[in-house]
Amino acid sequence: MKRRKITAGKLSKILKEHKRWIDDKKEGERADLSKADLSNVKLERAYLSGADLSDTNLSCADLSGTDLSSANLRVANLGVADLRGANLSEANLSEADLYGAFLSNANLSRADLSCAYLSFADLSGTDLSEAELSIADLSNADLNKADLSNANLSGANLIRVRGLTLEQLSSVETLCDAELSAERIKQVRKKYSHLLGEIEPDEEKLSRRRIITLRSSYKTLSVSEVQSMPNVSIRKKKYWGFCGHGTINHDYNLKAIKDDKVVVDNTTGLMWHKCGSDEYIMKWNKAKEWVEDLNSEEGYAGYQDWRLPTLDEAVSLLESSKKNRGLYIDPVFSKKQGWIWTGDKFDNVFEDGSEAAWGVHFQEGTVYRSLHDRYIGSARPVRSVE
Repeated sequence: MKRRKITAGKLSKILKEHKRWIDDKKEGERADLSKADLSNVKLERAYLSGADLSDTNLSCADLSGTDLSSANLRVANLGVADLRGANLSEANLSEADLYGAFLSNANLSRADLSCAYLSFADLSGTDLSEAELSIADLSNADLNKADLSNANLSGANLIRVRGLTLEQLSSVETLCDAELSAERIKQVRKKYSHLLGEIEPDEEKLSRRRIITLRSSYKTLSVSEVQSMPNVSIRKKKYWGFCGHGTINHDYNLKAIKDDKVVVDNTTGLMWHKCGSDEYIMKWNKAKEWVEDLNSEEGYAGYQDWRLPTLDEAVSLLESSKKNRGLYIDPVFSKKQGWIWTGDKFDNVFEDGSEAAWGVHFQEGTVYRSLHDRYIGSARPVRSVE
């Protein structure tokens, strides 16, 4: 990857302009340092909130005390960087290289660290509350006195992690499929088995059941038909749909297939795209096209039969309470898709000839019909597991 060479003078100008943009409260403008070579640069206590540093080389950089809140650091190289006391709250650090980085007492609350490489990193005293750490490599990292409350550690590598206590682990959102030592698994299973996605042996016998098969072929549905759906609990019926949630007891299993993340639901026999579309302002036809593109070449996770879900499938994801940072959906899924399109259409055509399709809103816990060409949503593809 060819990187931009940025001189000290050019960098100073960018930072100065960025600070002025923020002070003037001008929206839509942020420092663009993406794909730049800033290795060994000194940026301590700099103001880079919201900056684009994606795929930037910041190895061995001094970023101590720097404000990087909400910054885009996706796939950035931060190996052995000094980030002590830095503010990285809500920053995107997915797939970033943080090998051996110094992050003690940094603020990483609500940061996206999914698939990040944090091996041998110093995270002592770091605020990782509500952080997304799914499939992150934390092997040999120092987590002494780190705040892990409500952090998602599903699939994370926690082998030989230093300073990690059982009390810290008790506060996380989930440890489902995390890599832990045999002794640590034994300790967690004894007191907090739910964090491993496991159930007690006696309950296992009681919970054995056949797979719940949900409708997978698209239909044109009226409001009354939608309000009569199976596997749904309705709080309030509306002329456009209803407020409610699914009633299926899911058995989610997060997996990485060919570096692509999927969620397999053993209860319904469905495989879901974990993250869904990055774009969340798509009209219905655009959402369908996005899924078609997903099936091109080798396909996502090696499969080429991804599709928009039916309403039956999509509404099954609706939880009865907000479990994923303000969304009515399990935290095993990405929080970026506030509402999604389904492949089912509304049975009525409006006076101006407009058509509508059914969607599910995870921010409000609702099911409703939306006009094809006026309303916007996102796509969370699904496929049936054979």
